[in-house]
Amino acid sequence: MRIPVFLVLLSAFLGGSQALQVKTDPAEEVVVVEGQKNVNLLCLIDEPMDFCIVKLPGAPAPFAASDKLPAPVEGITYYGLPWSSGSCGITIDTIKPIHDGPFECTVSVKGQTYKGQINIALSVAPEPPVIELASNVDSRNGEFEFGKKVTMKCVSRNGWPGAKLSWYMDGVKLTEDVGAEFSETSNRRTTVQQIYRRAIAVEDNRKKVTCRAEHTAYPGGFMETSLPIKLKKVYTNEKPEVQKEELKESVKPKPPQLTVSSVVAQRNGAFKVGSNLVVQCVSKDGNPPAGFLWFLNDQLIYEGLSAPFTSKSSRGSTVQQTLTLPLKQTDDGKVLICKARHPEGSEETRLKISTYN
Repeated sequence: MRIPVFLVLLSAFLGGSQALQVKTDPAEEVVVVEGQKNVNLLCLIDEPMDFCIVKLPGAPAPFAASDKLPAPVEGITYYGLPWSSGSCGITIDTIKPIHDGPFECTVSVKGQTYKGQINIALSVAPEPPVIELASNVDSRNGEFEFGKKVTMKCVSRNGWPGAKLSWYMDGVKLTEDVGAEFSETSNRRTTVQQIYRRAIAVEDNRKKVTCRAEHTAYPGGFMETSLPIKLKKVYTNEKPEVQKEELKESVKPKPPQLTVSSVVAQRNGAFKVGSNLVVQCVSKDGNPPAGFLWFLNDQLIYEGLSAPFTSKSSRGSTVQQTLTLPLKQTDDGKVLICKARHPEGSEETRLKISTYN
């Protein structure tokens, strides 16, 4: 068993007058996959320990962890140096679903107890990624019209942590016209989405646009989904078919939601001055679709807005629009407002901006 030397000698660099604190390795959180072998969790303190009690998800009760005591849990062994070195940890032989949750250690030093915690996050593979086309994209029979701009969205749903998305055309990675990546997390499941826009060219015929979702829990590390590009034949003697939409009653959409892109530099809820704040506003289930107005405090915003992305379902239309705002020091404390306008009434949502240098 080998422990990094700097962990053993850490107390030599800290003044004895400082308050004792349990340090953990890994710090705060470790992301693991089911079946992963020999995962080490270590607690350290700068004084000899009287005893060490650990609590592990999946274990029926807390138990004493020591190099001199057998662990009462099958598949768990002691990890670390003796208590006299201020060291106490465990090795999980094989990660199982029951291990998802907080690992806690309680150590006693001279009659005082101190606690440390490492969150064990069990990696969950997202559903296979899907590519969705905007409702205003005409792709009947899977064919596209030359010169028309196609707006598509890749969605990776319910993974932990969220997948990393990227786009390819016949194996060549695409970087231009790729939108910011957005993620939404609920109950330790993250859905990630990213938009790609492309004006269909003649040379795109019979090529494939591919969205790749990368995740540690996928076999091989990633999964892909592809959309074949097939150009529609144009006949000058044909009249365009008139498409009639079924009339529906006017429905007010849900209040708009603001989501900050997962790629934006953040620290304790503040955004870095000089970087771009990328925010998406979403209005769901309205008929007709809502329109957006953006404000910074009372100033109407015109620059940095993408074209709205509209999709339809049986519940109504969902509209998404992205704003890219270069942050200045003077933006600290201002309020970003997305206002969704609709014949049945308007609603808005707000984001207070905090910055750091």
